[in-house]
Amino acid sequence: MRILKAFFIFWLVLLTAGTSHAATDSSRLQISLITCAPGAELYSVFGHTALRIVDSAANTDIIYNYGTFNFDDPDFYSKFVRGKLMYFLSQQSFPDFLYEYAYFKRGVKEQVLQLSPIEKKEIQLSLFENVREENRYYKYDFLYDNCATRLRDIIFKTNKDNAFEPKAFAENGTTFRDYLHNYLSRAEMQWTTLGIDLLLGIGADKTMTTAECMFLPDYLAQGVSIAIKGSVKLVERDQVHLPNAQDLPIKLPFWQTPLFFFSFLAFLVVLPSFFRSKAIASFQSIMDRIIFVLSGLLGLLLLYMWFGTDHQSFASNLNLVWAMPINLLVAFSIKRSRKWLKTYLRYYSLLLLLMMIPVLLQPGIINVGLFPLILALSFRSWMLSRDEKKC
Repeated sequence: MRILKAFFIFWLVLLTAGTSHAATDSSRLQISLITCAPGAELYSVFGHTALRIVDSAANTDIIYNYGTFNFDDPDFYSKFVRGKLMYFLSQQSFPDFLYEYAYFKRGVKEQVLQLSPIEKKEIQLSLFENVREENRYYKYDFLYDNCATRLRDIIFKTNKDNAFEPKAFAENGTTFRDYLHNYLSRAEMQWTTLGIDLLLGIGADKTMTTAECMFLPDYLAQGVSIAIKGSVKLVERDQVHLPNAQDLPIKLPFWQTPLFFFSFLAFLVVLPSFFRSKAIASFQSIMDRIIFVLSGLLGLLLLYMWFGTDHQSFASNLNLVWAMPINLLVAFSIKRSRKWLKTYLRYYSLLLLLMMIPVLLQPGIINVGLFPLILALSFRSWMLSRDEKKC
């Protein structure tokens, strides 16, 4: 009798536990945020993120990836430059996904999210709907709409009335450009940093909100790790699937950096100003044309990226203060006596000097490698404005 009673109690406990577990998670789903370490190439230097959904009822383990694009598109480069390249949501089995990152020795970590069965099912159904051919495409934006921001919105806006909230985790005053510089400096990509700094508008220098801080995968993972709802943490557990085993980036020697290149160019532009001979004057004229053509062409490019493309991040570019398209006209008018040219060069020279004040007070809004070129432009503009024979 005692044995029968003990068996009954044991059976009742198992039944209760099973019922409790089923009530706890009737969805049979596990949803995780996957974060991949930055790679060595430009397209991977900021890392990657995806959602993993394990459905034990359907016996599936799927990665949902918003960072997919069609590199074989014949208009790929044209669409990319014009900001019209469409990214899309794709599916991939988790083992295949992991194999790909193991091949490149990039680290992969997982954060299992502590969501209710209703929230899990809502996310899964939303992804099922978004992966359909007519819904899967979106217009990629470097800062505001990418693979990380898409998942940020899914995770934190699924249950709007009772959502998890991440605490502020960035230092006060941190900007988009600050975060980008962190990755590019770590990857020793000084020329890439210069290119990105040239293209980004002043919107990249505004202080980010907590949500905006999560526009990059590592910072999304950080926000998720500290998010809470009442006393419940968003992350139930985490694990590392692959350690990061990539080689350290090779540091450029100073003579190959943008700062050295533009310092040397500025030296060639400014030095002849202190000598008087026909040969040096001819050389000076060539160097003047080079820097005015260079700044003018760059100005045209920046104007095009602002008004001729769909890139939100490239609007209101401060570099247009020194890289003025009108400098192209100046380059071919230097040897002519024009009153407007003399006036333009004088005010242009003063404007460049005034621009350096906020640039020095807020480092980073103009790439430091360009300082020598800007100062050389200011100096030569002032000298040319005073030269009666040329202007």
